[in-house]
Amino acid sequence: MTGFSIPMLRTTSLALLCVASLAAVQPVRAQIHAHVRAGKSPRGSAISAGYTNASNGTVQHQGGRILHGANGASYAGHNSFSRNADGSASSSHAGSGTTAAGGQFSTSGAYTRNASGAISGRSQTQGTGPHGSYDASTTTANGSTTHDTTATNNATGVTYDGQTTYTKGQGFTHSGSCTNASGQTVACGK
Repeated sequence: MTGFSIPMLRTTSLALLCVASLAAVQPVRAQIHAHVRAGKSPRGSAISAGYTNASNGTVQHQGGRILHGANGASYAGHNSFSRNADGSASSSHAGSGTTAAGGQFSTSGAYTRNASGAISGRSQTQGTGPHGSYDASTTTANGSTTHDTTATNNATGVTYDGQTTYTKGQGFTHSGSCTNASGQTVACGK
């Protein structure tokens, strides 16, 4: 275990304890797979833990990870997934971090599929840094998916706002425009 920090070992111990406690309360007929992985190199360190439980036609998964770069960047996130015997399912994820240049970012989302196969949900991603900002969301419902994006270039002060929509049986539509710091419409890419 040479090279591992005390906080990483504590996190690993906590993750093992959580996985063990989850496994201990599962039905006898359940099939459980659990993992904890950790590593360190000159470029940084990483740890991940999770479990998957399959029982009586259902599957459940939970997972998480923490990354630390030697350059100061970091990320922490988790995800979950479940599938029921009738074919319905749900998933979710969330994560956030910092870049070596001082930027920050985050992402999250949740989606469901009913027993008939219809999918609905929403996800979003945000980021800010020395060069600008980014804010996007994707929404799916009733056979239609819409992706909205706002991005600003700090060097030029230009902001792009766009929307792309896909509708089953109809295809794609897209619209977008750019404005300068004064709110005047300008050509995108300038």
